[in-house]
Parts: sequence; structure tokens; C-alpha cells
Amino acid sequence: MKILAVDDDEHICELLTAAVAAKTDHTIVTVTSGPDAIRALSKAKVPFDCFLLDVQMPILDGITLAKKIRKTKPYARTPILMLTAMSQKKYIDAAFEAGASDYVTKPFDFLELFTRINIAERQVAEQRELSVSMSEKAALKKDLIFNTAHSLSEPIEITGVTQLVGCMAFEKHVLDMPRRQRMRTQAFALKVTTAESAYTTLSAVAFRQLLTDIGSELMSVLAHDAARVTYRGDGVFIGTLPNSADYSSARFEAELNSRLEYVPSKQFDGLQNKVCFGEPVKLRTLTRGGALDALHKAAAIVQERSSRSRASDLRKAVRLHPASGFQTEMERRAYESLLHDALEEKDRTPTVTAAFG
Repeated sequence: MKILAVDDDEHICELLTAAVAAKTDHTIVTVTSGPDAIRALSKAKVPFDCFLLDVQMPILDGITLAKKIRKTKPYARTPILMLTAMSQKKYIDAAFEAGASDYVTKPFDFLELFTRINIAERQVAEQRELSVSMSEKAALKKDLIFNTAHSLSEPIEITGVTQLVGCMAFEKHVLDMPRRQRMRTQAFALKVTTAESAYTTLSAVAFRQLLTDIGSELMSVLAHDAARVTYRGDGVFIGTLPNSADYSSARFEAELNSRLEYVPSKQFDGLQNKVCFGEPVKLRTLTRGGALDALHKAAAIVQERSSRSRASDLRKAVRLHPASGFQTEMERRAYESLLHDALEEKDRTPTVTAAFG
């Protein structure tokens, strides 16, 4: 360790220098006043690891110096040992309040002194390990945030859920199907109707976890070994099932929404996430391009259904809150504006995405 000892008694400084050099591998710097200690701190290219401070010194006493050290970066947690005569123990409480870590009485028992210094050395080692650990955690957190950052419309590869794959893998699955199998397959889509609100409310990590949990519940609802699903962005999941599977948009929607009511991670700010399913689209094609078109059509169907559902909810909201006079007119205009936005959103719904061609 690098130690700074401050004592107005030059004999004590010499004694400390000789003892530390003879018994330890530590480096010790000694000064005879508080102001000299402040100057030593400012000039040090390598920070000190430990301080030995005499309590009673002229100009700047050890207690006041300890307070100044604690306010100086990077010494907020550096061990400070106070050097005090037996008659000065009344100052120890004030020293601890100033930030002292321990104390040693004069005249020195060098066994006690080196024991205290060894304790300080262990504290320094633990603080360094903690600092490294915190730095590593901060770096990992930064990497995690960077790696999980994405836009709402961007496809996200969800891991850890069987049969839920990334967009590229899903597209390859569809294109690599034998022609006979493709003719016997149907595409479907579902939309998380609160995706936009969730995206703006949650962190990127929490939003990804939300999609993961919804995907996990979805695969449980589908309960079919041949099912394959991907998340394409904008709150939309697209999947494929054999035509022989008992696909029911109403039944799947009711069951999945029922499951979401009991999963805490689906809720935020009092808003319960909901999903809506679109009707299936049979691939019925021998060409790969036709198969991709069926996926686009399934996505467009669920986007349109979601827009209609939103408009219907707005109508219900107006009917449930009747008013009169000026208030009625203002609410009517507000409703018309919201309905107009919903219909415009429907018109802007893309039918082709980069994820599938």
C-alpha cells in the first residue's frame, strides 16, 4: 500500500518510516502538518491507499484533516487511522464522525499498529475487488442495453421458447417446406394491441421480456408440435400450422388473453396487455413467393382487425359516457379525431415487410 502519515512530531515520522520499511512492503510518505498533507494529496500521481493522522496538530488538526480527505476524490472510502495519546481518547468519537476508520494509541505498540495497518490493507483489497466488480457490472449493463435496443417495428429474435424462432429462421422454415407440405399449411398472425404503449413505457430489456412471456404463453395455447412462430415487429407474431390443426382465432384469443391476466409481467401502469388473432390464410401454393405472400396477408388481416377493434372500443367509450351541450360536442369531435387516426393507421398498414422479402 501507499501510506501517508501526518504528525507534527518529526521523531514520530522518522520512527514510522523506519518501522514500516523494516517490517512491511508498504511505501510510506510522511509530512508534519495538515497543509503539507493537502499539498501531498494534490501532487500525488498515484492515490494513497491509507492515512495515519495525528489528532492534535497546529493550524489543521487531524479531525478537520480527516473531513477534508473524505471530501477529496478518490478518498471517500480510503482507510484513515487516527494516532492519539491515551489522554486524547475523548477526541475519538469526533474523529469517527469525521470519517476515521480506526485509531492507534501513542506511544505505539508496533504489533497493534501493524495489525491495524493489515486490517486497512484487507479493506483496500476488498474495495478494489468491489470496484472491479461494479465496473464489470456497469459494462455488462451497458452492453445489455446496447444489444437489446430496437425500434418498435423491428423484428426481435426471442430465445428460450421452443418453436418460437427468429424471422430469418422462420422464413427459411417456410421456404424450405416440401411443396406437398406447403400446400397443407396455413399461416396466421396475432397482434399485441398494447404494444405501442408497452414499448414507450418499458425499457428495451423489459419489452423483450414481455414479448418472450407472451410468446411462451402463445406456444402453450397452440399446443402443436408442428407450429412455428416468429415476432416480426409492431407487436405482431406470425406463425404456421398444418391445415389439419384445429385453428380458431376466437378460441385462441380468449384463452391467451385469459392467461395474460395472471402473468404479472404483462401488466404495467395499470394497463393489461391484450392480443387479437386474425383469421388463418392457407398457403395453397407450389411457389416460394406465394408462401411469403400468404404470410404478408396474414399480417395485414390482423392489423386490420386490430384497427377495427380499436375503433369499436372508442365507440363503446363514447356510449358509456353520455353527456350534453358543449361537453357532448367536444367529446364527439375528440372521438371523430381518434377514429380518423385509427382509420388512417389502418390505411398505412404495410402489406410487405423487409423481414419476409
